[in-house]
Amino acid sequence: MTTAMRQALGRRLWAAQCRLVTSYKGLRLGGIGSNCTIYASVRIYGNRQVCLGDRVTLNDFVHIWGAGGVAIGSGTIIAAGSVITSQTHDLDALQKGILYRETLVLAPVVIGKNVWIGSGAIVLPGVRIGDNSVIGAGAIVTRDVPNDVLAIGTPARTARRLNNDINTPSEQGDNFLAK
Repeated sequence: MTTAMRQALGRRLWAAQCRLVTSYKGLRLGGIGSNCTIYASVRIYGNRQVCLGDRVTLNDFVHIWGAGGVAIGSGTIIAAGSVITSQTHDLDALQKGILYRETLVLAPVVIGKNVWIGSGAIVLPGVRIGDNSVIGAGAIVTRDVPNDVLAIGTPARTARRLNNDINTPSEQGDNFLAK
């Protein structure tokens, strides 16, 4: 594509064609797999503690606070406006005679392979989301989510099991989503 074509299409359309689009140069994560897509409006804080598997997609306006560690499995898609945080403040701060802002509690977030996190979902510190699960739009995930389920609501609860018996990544190996 020529420079003139890129200018004619505009920055947004050009970004959609790129495999890795970052809003700042030199993005350094703790680890990043192949063929990941990160849109320009994504924000990652504590980036050295964030690891992405292969073919992970972080859509527009995703925010990740990774100081406590965030691991995202291969083939996972995180929809626009979602938030993943591995850090929070100590709820008992006042009892300890300190302000909330003076505390930092870190707890890792682990998101399995082939997970779909819907738009506007929030994943809180210390949560594990199992392989092949779907988190509904706007859900707030406060506790672990097992493999192969749809979790929705505030707080997120398992709505139903997903029928992933045929052609799942665990049966097909890591190349399942490479096609």
